[in-house]
Amino acid sequence: MNLDEIRSLLKSLSHADKKKLLDEWTFDVQRSTEFAASDKPTLTALELLLLPPILINELKRQNITYEEMAMQIGVSISTFKRMIANPAAAKAMNLHALLKELGIKVWLEK
Repeated sequence: MNLDEIRSLLKSLSHADKKKLLDEWTFDVQRSTEFAASDKPTLTALELLLLPPILINELKRQNITYEEMAMQIGVSISTFKRMIANPAAAKAMNLHALLKELGIKVWLEK
């Protein structure tokens, strides 16, 4: 199953089912980030759909404000807020800087 097929299936879900699925995945992501300090979370293609809540949860977990992170990665606060709302539309270099600062491994595939 490719990413487009997954997106199509997710779009066909009811709002309640989407919320339930997102809550379960968010819980799994939070649980999967609780491991040894030498390990770092890895982002997969499916998690791109879940990237906004992952970013928000990671910022909260590390107690980092939007303003602090925007300054750290060198973007304006408005650009940072747009990145959080829709990471897929952000410039790759800005998104990479954000994920790197949060300790999330990322790579690009064609």
